[in-house]
Amino acid sequence: MRKDGLEFEIPGGPDAVLLLHGLTGSTFEMHWIAERLGRAGHRCLVPVMAGHGGSPARLAGLPFEEWIAQAERDLARLEGARRTHLVGFSMGALAAVALAHAHPDRIDALVLLSPALELQPSGALAGVLGRFALTRSVVVPKTAGSDVRDAEMRRRNPTMPGVPVGAVAELQRMQRRVEELLPDVETPALVIQGAQDHTVTLAGALRLARTIGSGPAHVVVLPESYHLIGIDVERDRCAEEVERFIAATARAENEAGA
Repeated sequence: MRKDGLEFEIPGGPDAVLLLHGLTGSTFEMHWIAERLGRAGHRCLVPVMAGHGGSPARLAGLPFEEWIAQAERDLARLEGARRTHLVGFSMGALAAVALAHAHPDRIDALVLLSPALELQPSGALAGVLGRFALTRSVVVPKTAGSDVRDAEMRRRNPTMPGVPVGAVAELQRMQRRVEELLPDVETPALVIQGAQDHTVTLAGALRLARTIGSGPAHVVVLPESYHLIGIDVERDRCAEEVERFIAATARAENEAGA
């Protein structure tokens, strides 16, 4: 089990999965799912998103376009895979939508975990403050381990200690851009959301599922989970749903091509 939050890769067969973590988070958020997919024979790449891996100050002035651009560069590292799947969490889910829009012939399946299309009111307010130069670099402290119910995972999660409000403002810009892209995204998609999420809303996840061009996407709601569903109390079910959806998408492609 990964503990350090650094980039890692799991070797596998001809099919590849790119897993993208959330804002101020780390690859630790994705390790449970990646290891499950690795055991199923998938090559998994779990990179550190742009501006992460250091202090919150690194994120304060970074435009959201750089999160997507870095994800594009990481996707290019999987060139040559027979199939390529995207699994994105929160902000990473929005980046995954942007990649699916840009590469409709390259991405075979899209899994969106707790997609950050709509923030809870406290986060939305932080984004408003982040639009102003004087407050953009202000860092709002986070609860240790962030929004995860499982006490052990909360203790071990190497998340950043705070969120620069400027980064939340960029996330809101990213939300608006992704809303524009969604109707033209034709990649088969699965949305998984925690029912007790304190960071993003279930309404936003449901709106995404309705709006995406390949939809309505199937939605799985995990009744006991907070925001970080990939490592929370229902992480086994979350990982199982991801694996099942990717396998079903591959079967459907094979049958269509038969």
